Amino acid sequence: MKKSAVIFIMLAAALALSACANKQAGTPVGTLPAPQVQVSNATLAAPEANPTAKETPLAAEQPSPTPEVNQAVDIPQPENRTHYQLNTILNYYTQYAVVDETITYTNRSSQTFTELAVVVPPKYYPGSFSLRSLTDGSGSPIGSWQEDGVRFTIPLKTPLAPGETTSLKFSYRLDLPNHEGTYGVSGRQTNLTNWYPYIPPYDEEKGWIIHPQQLENNMLVGEYVVAEMADFDVSLQLTDRQELIEVAASAPAEERNGTRYYHLELARGFSFSVSDSYFEHEIIQDGVRIHSYVFMEAQEAGKAVTEIAAQALKLFGQLYYPYPREMISIVAADFLHNMEMDGMVMISYGVFDFFNKTPKTNLTILTPHEISHQWFFSMVGNDQAREPWLDEALATYHEVLYYQRYHPDLVQWWWNNRVDGFEPKGYVNSDIYLAGGYPAYRDAVYLRGAQFLQELRDSVGDEAFFAALKDYALSNTYKIASGGDFFAAFARHSQVDLTPLLAKYFKN
Repeated sequence: MKKSAVIFIMLAAALALSACANKQAGTPVGTLPAPQVQVSNATLAAPEANPTAKETPLAAEQPSPTPEVNQAVDIPQPENRTHYQLNTILNYYTQYAVVDETITYTNRSSQTFTELAVVVPPKYYPGSFSLRSLTDGSGSPIGSWQEDGVRFTIPLKTPLAPGETTSLKFSYRLDLPNHEGTYGVSGRQTNLTNWYPYIPPYDEEKGWIIHPQQLENNMLVGEYVVAEMADFDVSLQLTDRQELIEVAASAPAEERNGTRYYHLELARGFSFSVSDSYFEHEIIQDGVRIHSYVFMEAQEAGKAVTEIAAQALKLFGQLYYPYPREMISIVAADFLHNMEMDGMVMISYGVFDFFNKTPKTNLTILTPHEISHQWFFSMVGNDQAREPWLDEALATYHEVLYYQRYHPDLVQWWWNNRVDGFEPKGYVNSDIYLAGGYPAYRDAVYLRGAQFLQELRDSVGDEAFFAALKDYALSNTYKIASGGDFFAAFARHSQVDLTPLLAKYFKN
């Protein structure tokens, strides 16, 4: 094997297993401690860890009927959604932003609230968040509130009964940290994910659903944010050299008088990635604008990623329902991990830089992974801290579904080098707080999760498997789903006793 190929594969292995796993730490994030695997022709022919797992490729057939219309529009939309108005002024070169934010919130619970919980993620970064003012809907200043880390507990002047609506208005400054991640400034981009105060979901039994970050060796293990569907109206004004700066976002922009305006409905968050170094490429597939933003050395890969994404969107649209947004942004991340957002994904620059123009590359592996999150994470939500397998195991398995459809001759290669070669251990339903940090989390949730889903598919058969997945998606779109919802969908389509399988892969 050529030396360059070995180097590519070693880095590729590390990057592949970092997908969505190391997201936004309170301190700078280093290279993920993923094992390195050298691939050769010999290892490609190695014995399978789960021999039956690879004998039913999708190839060119459709595992479930192709929807003729966008079925998402027929799913009842949650009423009285929270609305976020974010008027943002960003100075890209001096690395700060000033934001005026209005949250309009309706109490959808059966409880009467005398206070509201608000999560402020930038407070994980010391000195990043400076509150200038806080008022209620009438404009009256809120003089006192409790702070506990990133949580603000804000008293209400008038109790908020079920069905009633109130507003909170924040004015604040963000001094963006030098941080190679999804919030902060790196050498080539500024990223704004989890950058504004938000109201978390409220559970009638558990109360406000707020989880802390989990750090191991200064690295974030998994994700901690749980968010409901909301609507966003966002404006962005750049104060300096805006003719040099490109903006990737969760939604398309309408520009008026030097200000960009965005409107996004039914989303769990709104994100930006801003740079003066982006090269752009766009294609349109089935009415969806697929837009890539990459750095200079990766322009060819930037074109390739749009084609891979188009294939993934088509496949997953057939499996569930067509992608419901008019645009998706694919952004080269100036760091060594990957991340999904509503309407946008970030894939490490290393994945783009080492694109080898073949399907045996991390760009082909990871693009379907991140695209599938537009269904499992975005449209179908979950508690990403307590049940991360509901999006990450599914996203990993959607990689092989992509290969089964478009590159069936490489399915075995994918299993050997993405999953089986790491000999993963652990329980699939591990949360982000498990002992052992990121490697254990990766093995249990991503890799064992993929093995579990394949064995589940083998147990119930293709027809029931894909019918149950589609049922799970349709039944839980716009909601925060649980493992119970997942297995309830399978119970509706199969009578197979899953007890031995669950005992093998799940704790309790």
